[in-house]
Amino acid sequence: MSANASGRNFCLIKSMSISRLVLGIQRMTIHNGPGLRTLVLFKGCPLHCLWCSTPESQKPEPEIAVYPNKCIHCNHCLDVCALHAISLSKDTLSINRSLCNQCGKCTQPCYAEALKILGQPMTPEELFEEVRRDSVMYKHSGGGVTISGGEPLLNPDFNEQFIDAAKTEGINIGVDTCGFVPWTAIEPILHHVSFFLWDIKIMDPLAHRKLTGVSNKLILSNARRISERGVPIYIRVPLIPGFNDSEENIRATCKFAQTLKSVVEVSILPLHHLGKAKYESLERNYPIANLPLISDNTLLNVKGIVESFGFMCNIGG
Repeated sequence: MSANASGRNFCLIKSMSISRLVLGIQRMTIHNGPGLRTLVLFKGCPLHCLWCSTPESQKPEPEIAVYPNKCIHCNHCLDVCALHAISLSKDTLSINRSLCNQCGKCTQPCYAEALKILGQPMTPEELFEEVRRDSVMYKHSGGGVTISGGEPLLNPDFNEQFIDAAKTEGINIGVDTCGFVPWTAIEPILHHVSFFLWDIKIMDPLAHRKLTGVSNKLILSNARRISERGVPIYIRVPLIPGFNDSEENIRATCKFAQTLKSVVEVSILPLHHLGKAKYESLERNYPIANLPLISDNTLLNVKGIVESFGFMCNIGG
């Protein structure tokens, strides 16, 4: 990369003060688009899916996660919490969420990371500089950056600034979205986005609202409009027993996918319980603890239905 190219990118974003909470940055991922990718996870999501495995991504503000097993009982967190929101005993470390203002001061002296702040503010410039470190990896693997969440498209100004800079650098951009955002948040970045990972939860609109808190009308409409522009779409269906795993829903999803000209594949994401520990760290109830995992035979049957509609189908993304 030349110094002049780097300078152009800095000019794009150097005066921008807008920021967004970044939940995490994962490097060398292989399930979020082609090649080796850097996955950027933002905080905040407009949906509240019953089966959500990343509860820490739902709220748009910082949160403090608690890991009692890591606590070494140094009491430093008690010393800095002016609101007295922390309870610490021999067997328990917890936070009174009604008192806590998420300031994060208690996490600073916690060297054991029994208390951890989730969500760090970053400007487009800071995020750009972070992902640009992986440029060699992108070049040699055909990869790039995938923005995800939560919901990555909630802050259009941030996205335009970051994505414009990344594309000027020649970085491939993918978007992992629930699709429930205004079209005005999508259209300005379309010419820079290489693909969308698009969740289709359930086709029945009433069931969709019951299970996610929102209608699927906007989600389906946005998918149609993106497809009309010819941007590749990878549809992903989280398969949840007793909620959207019926043959009727799978076929309805595939029929909808057939109306989209730019669909690359339809993948099945089977239920897992890896998010349970995350709910516990946020001291929240885990709502799907009693849901059974899906058998391999059922997954293969669903895969066969999807393939019968002419789509390539992966299990697990």
